[in-house]
Amino acid sequence: MLNLIFVTTTDCQLQCRHCLRGEASGQHLPFEIVEKAVAGAKKYGIESLHLTGGEPFLYKNLEQTLALAEKENLAVTFSTNGLLLPAHRELLRTYRKQIRILSISAESPRRDVYEQIRGEGHFSQLLAALQFCRKEGLPFGILCCLNKLNASQIADIIRFARKEKAVQVHFTAALPCRRSRKNDLVLSEEEREKALQILQKALHYSQLDFFRLAYTPIRIGEPVVASDSLVMCANQSLRNVTIDVDGQIHFCCFLTQYDIPYEQEKRLKITRLQDVSFDEALGLFQARMAEFLRGRLSDYQDQRWKRDLDFSSCFYCHKKLIQ
Repeated sequence: MLNLIFVTTTDCQLQCRHCLRGEASGQHLPFEIVEKAVAGAKKYGIESLHLTGGEPFLYKNLEQTLALAEKENLAVTFSTNGLLLPAHRELLRTYRKQIRILSISAESPRRDVYEQIRGEGHFSQLLAALQFCRKEGLPFGILCCLNKLNASQIADIIRFARKEKAVQVHFTAALPCRRSRKNDLVLSEEEREKALQILQKALHYSQLDFFRLAYTPIRIGEPVVASDSLVMCANQSLRNVTIDVDGQIHFCCFLTQYDIPYEQEKRLKITRLQDVSFDEALGLFQARMAEFLRGRLSDYQDQRWKRDLDFSSCFYCHKKLIQ
């Protein structure tokens, strides 16, 4: 099975303190690239499209993309701040059958912490968006990016997700992009390992809730994975293919940053989809991943990572490809 991840736009109405996307705005993924990718991925068993950004509910081709998903019988998932969902009521009703999950970013159940991360005045909008999803019967999950402001609130975030009737709560961690470093939000390796232990314990106890009386599925994302493991992420396993806002096959959806030097950014771009067939693009993507994984395995075997590499999947890639 192959999943396509589209970075639909660089536009966003927020300026979150840990955002990977930098200050870029105004770009929107051409719809013809979406069409070409979907058509090319059919023979690989494509089942879903994931729309992210920026904020995907600012994407000017969103309705066309949802109509395409309906035509091809594809599920659609979103990473969204959620604040614009009520304004898209009719669109969401029209394509309700295609929407598998809306992953709504919520870093804290506390207004002060949430707004310290995402900006003042937005917490009430978040609660209204969650209420809207419940009323409309839209499946939503809580997506929480752990950082120095909220890492002590893991249990509270899980309870919040359960209280709000989220279908899951997914934890990731702030990556060391320019903005998160500037705001001192990146967890150290030791802090992430502590967070992982808490999450694993919470996951264990949730699985003992056989009657699902107080159960909310917990997902632990790659940036939180222990640093001494050699776990391949979905991109490295070729389950996900990311198409950046400029129509290029990208190394990884987590590393689509727009505030890094151009020479560094070029290393993350694999090929322009408008210049090659999808089969050719997938072949180049596969070759790039194979080359990268050989280097990662070599680092792991000679144990250089124990001296100077954080081997957690996303942090290792960030160190090797950007820093």
